[in-house]
Amino acid sequence: MSPQYTAKENQVYNIFGNEMQKIIHNQNQSIGTTIEKVAEKMPDNAALYFQDLSYSWKELNEHCNKYSHFFLDLGAKPRDTIAIMLENSPEYVFLTTGINKIQCISALININQRKQALIHSFKISEPKWIVIDEQNLPFFNDIISELPYSKDQILVVNNSNEISHDFRDLSEEIRSKPVSNPKTTFNSILKETAFYIFTSGTTGLPKAVNMECFKLFVQANLLCLGLAKIDSNDVIYIPTPLYHNLGIGVAWIGAILTGAAVVLPKRFSTSQFWKDIKKYNVTFTLYVGEIPRYLLNQPSSEFDKDHTLKKMLGLGLRKEIWEQFQSRFNVDHIYEFYGLTEGHRSLVNADEVPGMIGRLSQSGLVMAKVHPESGEFFKSERGLCVKCKPGDIGMALIKIEKGTFFTGYKDKDKTQKKFMHQVFRKNDIYFNTGDMLKMHEDLWVSFADRSGDTFRWKGENVSTLEVESILNSYESIDMSAVYGVSIPSAEGNAGMATIKLNPSLKFDSEDFSRFIVEVFPSYSIPIFIRFRDELELTGPLKIKKTNLKREAYDINAIKDQMLMWNSKEKKYVTFTNTLYQELMKSK
Repeated sequence: MSPQYTAKENQVYNIFGNEMQKIIHNQNQSIGTTIEKVAEKMPDNAALYFQDLSYSWKELNEHCNKYSHFFLDLGAKPRDTIAIMLENSPEYVFLTTGINKIQCISALININQRKQALIHSFKISEPKWIVIDEQNLPFFNDIISELPYSKDQILVVNNSNEISHDFRDLSEEIRSKPVSNPKTTFNSILKETAFYIFTSGTTGLPKAVNMECFKLFVQANLLCLGLAKIDSNDVIYIPTPLYHNLGIGVAWIGAILTGAAVVLPKRFSTSQFWKDIKKYNVTFTLYVGEIPRYLLNQPSSEFDKDHTLKKMLGLGLRKEIWEQFQSRFNVDHIYEFYGLTEGHRSLVNADEVPGMIGRLSQSGLVMAKVHPESGEFFKSERGLCVKCKPGDIGMALIKIEKGTFFTGYKDKDKTQKKFMHQVFRKNDIYFNTGDMLKMHEDLWVSFADRSGDTFRWKGENVSTLEVESILNSYESIDMSAVYGVSIPSAEGNAGMATIKLNPSLKFDSEDFSRFIVEVFPSYSIPIFIRFRDELELTGPLKIKKTNLKREAYDINAIKDQMLMWNSKEKKYVTFTNTLYQELMKSK
């Protein structure tokens, strides 16, 4: 056992190592090859449940094959990209697998994106075809004139309400396609890109992350098999959207590696969660920090203790929520981890210590000491970064070495901008995650904050530069500064914008609210708006945010007018002392 590993960590890494050996010896592997093998080995076992539908592994594989044959008949070639903009559904799995079997790439579009961000996601994906469902047709129709695609390149599935459109009906066109395995499946190799998964990273508009099959297998083997120890007897509940790495890149890949069954709700619902757990005899599920808190906020019911859920895996769970959740719902194991979609190193909390994201016991991920407020790196006399000691706040950095499977973004220039050189010694290279962590005794680490131009809200990374860019496009806004602020009893940081208005133009809060709904996904909407006559600038003409962040929405310290987002009415209302007091009391 490594002297740095605990007994449980050693067990995790042993299982992980053994599972990876099974994969590494054969380079001709992929999502498609794995599913074909599972379908041959356990054809009648349950693979997927969705609402009242169910599919065996044989049936699931056959549905995937229909999409393979469809795109082959269209003339799809290896490395062609097909963009997918769907809610969670069986078709999401069928499409992405069918596309993988012909060595094409699925660009998994975030269905919450609107207008500029959505246009950007499609353009950087460079897809040959786009697949949309009825839920997303209205948002797609808003931007289609901005995209260089003919109507024949747009394919529609899951249009049960028969919404009128001018595009191709994919659900109808695949009916006649064969269910046999395509001849192309085993042309796959581990180093091929399977998905583009989008992340805000730390700056600007969404970035497309290269998700190679090898990387997907690494993370699923570590987290699902090594850490959570799932097997073919497990039933996995995926409440997160499939365009997220946690859902499709961890849980779904874990399912195909083990033959476990998956339960897929259309979207997360607090009222339906425990009913689904009971109905499908779910044993394992995923979370982001908000999900356990939402469930805790629900009234007690007969499901609190009467369920089959044994294990949970996720990120961002605060210590007090962890302890309350485990006590109330009697879940045996909660496995917290830390990792980036674009990264290739993770921390795992194998010992299940509440509030910790893992131990810094593996090489390749280090913490460079930073100032907690500014995020600036401490430097030695030689001008190099300083590694953290217990009690320090540090920036998580991932070492880039020859032979590592770091794939970065589709845009190589964006990847290069995230690299740091000469960090701890001459000629070394590290990827800056933008995450500030706190070092504790015995190598334990907790999450501190997102740094720089990003904050985390509703389980999503929000780019302040992206939000500012969109706000500044509103006619009566001259300039805006966006930043994250904490709210009592809430995970992450809520968005707040301080705005300088154009004095010659009238500002209409009702019209502004409608604009906000049209252009932002719900998690990016600034919860607080503050109006100022001027915004303080630095020498290089950047907006100073330090004082704004510190003052946040403290109504006792701020004399400026402020608004607060009313999510039920979908509009901004005046932020009064009464609202402030209710907020402070977690109401």
